[in-house]
Amino acid sequence: MTPSTHGLVSRAAWEASATAPEIRQAPARFPLSALASFLAGALTSFTVSLGGEMPLGEIILALTAGWAVLCVIFNQCWPGPLCRSRLLWTWLAAQLVALCSYVFSDLYRHSFPRDMARGWSRMIFLAVDIFAVAYLFGRSRRNFLWFLSGQCAGDVASAVILGPLFGDLWKFGIGAPLTVLLFWLAPAAGRFAMVVAAGAAGVLHFALDYRSFGGLCLLAGMLILLHMVPRRSRLWLVPLGTAAVAVAVFWTYGHTRSRNEERTTRSDVERSAMATAAIEAIESSPLIGHGSWFSNSHVYDNFELIRRETAREAHVGGFPDSSEDPGTTALHSQILVALAEGGLFGGAFFLVFGASLLRALYQTVFVRRWHRLAPLCILLLLSALWNLFFSPFSGAHRVYIAMACGLMLLLHEDRLAANREEAADGPA
Repeated sequence: MTPSTHGLVSRAAWEASATAPEIRQAPARFPLSALASFLAGALTSFTVSLGGEMPLGEIILALTAGWAVLCVIFNQCWPGPLCRSRLLWTWLAAQLVALCSYVFSDLYRHSFPRDMARGWSRMIFLAVDIFAVAYLFGRSRRNFLWFLSGQCAGDVASAVILGPLFGDLWKFGIGAPLTVLLFWLAPAAGRFAMVVAAGAAGVLHFALDYRSFGGLCLLAGMLILLHMVPRRSRLWLVPLGTAAVAVAVFWTYGHTRSRNEERTTRSDVERSAMATAAIEAIESSPLIGHGSWFSNSHVYDNFELIRRETAREAHVGGFPDSSEDPGTTALHSQILVALAEGGLFGGAFFLVFGASLLRALYQTVFVRRWHRLAPLCILLLLSALWNLFFSPFSGAHRVYIAMACGLMLLLHEDRLAANREEAADGPA
């Protein structure tokens, strides 16, 4: 059996592009799909107002999806292997169930027409984004890297041109792109060097008040460290590694908290109030939900009440007494909001998406062989898991979800190819 890296880009292709003289001397080729991938990622940080904030990158993805549909119609076949993946159609079927649940919930709750339109379009655009990314990544596996490069370039360009959110250039500008670049390049120095780099990046993020990404870097470093031990021992070391990461997080957090203590506390109050309000909304109506953007319910009123009481207990202020337009405030949890808005079936996609992320992460850490893109895959999968619980799925986050789906499709295809190789080399 020929050794395989089981990576997103095969070892042969990687080495050929890096060392072969005939490749270096060949004319440069930049396929249209690569350009579309880069632009879709780069323009995601820039939005246009169309009833809601729509990323420009999503327009590129919508055009790409339309082109893919035309290819299906005229060629009578799926354009690329990822578009016919069973995993892709499982996600799209779950998203259709979620959309139908949203429609029923909105009609039952008599949601405002504007909020119904925004809620339904949000679900439709998410499905379109996922299909478009599957088409692009299926055209060429390197389009994943083009897409990611564009996203990082767009984040930096947005912070420079428009100014970073809250004036924080690290957290809302260059922090994540530099970390992605580190996880992309550092594996060339070996696994131990990557572990050290991940730990250093985690501490730096905590010091600069980017706690979520700091924790993800430390956790990613621990999972990369597991690749240095025999495969049969990795699962047994997970509890020990998790405990070590928890100690490192609390120690680092305790030594950096004082620099931005008030801002940190306000962020904790906001997020805990959002989570509590969403969970209470799910408990009060687990099957039907409260409709898109909770437009005809008291969910936002409850959130503001919880936030006000929690802020008083924590002795912090600066929160508004009430939202003039609750629809402009997105509760920061993809899965909790979907369950609260559309009920159990409204969260169908995110339940399947979360299970897919856990499976992909398990395969990458405990089953697959080491390859140079493994640390990057681990970081992106962990980031998607974090966003699943602590980020909205409106705006740019729809594109981030689609990119995570595209990555999982590539990993899934690699696993199927490895299984076919093993079956072919097995006993006759």
